[in-house]
Amino acid sequence: MIVVLCTLNPINPEMKKLIIALIVIASTSSVSFAQNVGYADINAILSVMPEQKKINEDLQIYGTGLQKRVDDLKAQLEGLVKNFNEVLAAGDTARALQLQEKGLEEDKKLREAAQAAEQQLAQKRNELLQPVLDRIRSAMAAVAKKKGFDYVLNSVDGSGTSIVLWGPDGHDITRAVVDELGIKLEGAESAPTQPAPTQEPAGKKKK
Repeated sequence: MIVVLCTLNPINPEMKKLIIALIVIASTSSVSFAQNVGYADINAILSVMPEQKKINEDLQIYGTGLQKRVDDLKAQLEGLVKNFNEVLAAGDTARALQLQEKGLEEDKKLREAAQAAEQQLAQKRNELLQPVLDRIRSAMAAVAKKKGFDYVLNSVDGSGTSIVLWGPDGHDITRAVVDELGIKLEGAESAPTQPAPTQEPAGKKKK
């Protein structure tokens, strides 16, 4: 690991010795830590899990029900807005103010319903994914133990963007975890075994 220190003030000799010592310790610790760390792409593993299709279908059905509630409230609000404009155009200011107040209440209900729907959908997704994640975690622990890794990090962030730009060969255990789960990847068939070369009997001459 390379550490670059920039300072505007001169560093006294004792402080310089301390900084150098800290750099050496940090470098040694980082190398030792890196040797015992593997990484895996959780999103890639999830995408090939056989349960993923059923989870997506269940979430689609559940989300449709939640969205219907939001759509109903939205339709009610749009009706109130239309009624408000008609009453206001007719010059009934008192009635228009009543509709405006009711419209504000309905708008609040709509926003709260939309927020609740998002939270409920996320909670449902977590519930459905938990057994799958437990399977992945168990497989990951088994692979890490075989390869001698003390830690396994997720190689992508929450948005799916890779956060590992480079790593030593053999530290990416994504495929090994998939294999440990017993998942057969499409197009990943084993290479055919080449037959051993036949040996002709001793003393027999080639034609």
